[in-house]
Amino acid sequence: MSEILDATCNATGVVTAEGKPVTVATVLSEGKQQSAGLLFIQGDKAWFIPSSATDIKTTIEKLISVIEKTADSVTQIATTLTSIGAGMTGPTTAPPPTLGADVVTLNLKVTELNAVKTELTTLKGALK
Repeated sequence: MSEILDATCNATGVVTAEGKPVTVATVLSEGKQQSAGLLFIQGDKAWFIPSSATDIKTTIEKLISVIEKTADSVTQIATTLTSIGAGMTGPTTAPPPTLGADVVTLNLKVTELNAVKTELTTLKGALK
């Protein structure tokens, strides 16, 4: 008869279910950190399958953070270029003719980054 139990696995690969170590359990994961999951027991064999939801959530949170920082940096670059261009007056210090279009392009990239951030935030919420 098969049995399925909630279980945990520590960073050294020791599986525990119902407060007891399960030394015969085979861990079906490449991870090397503590995790929670399910223990499948059939006769004298056992397999631990960790839940990857926490790892996925953490990865999504890190991606969101990188996107936010990148968008902030691109916004700062666009703002700086606009300020530099505004200070360039006269025939010898005129801003490059493409500066306005370049700043618009940078701002469009920020909009695209923020759209991806929104998608990832929605995905993270759907993992619950």
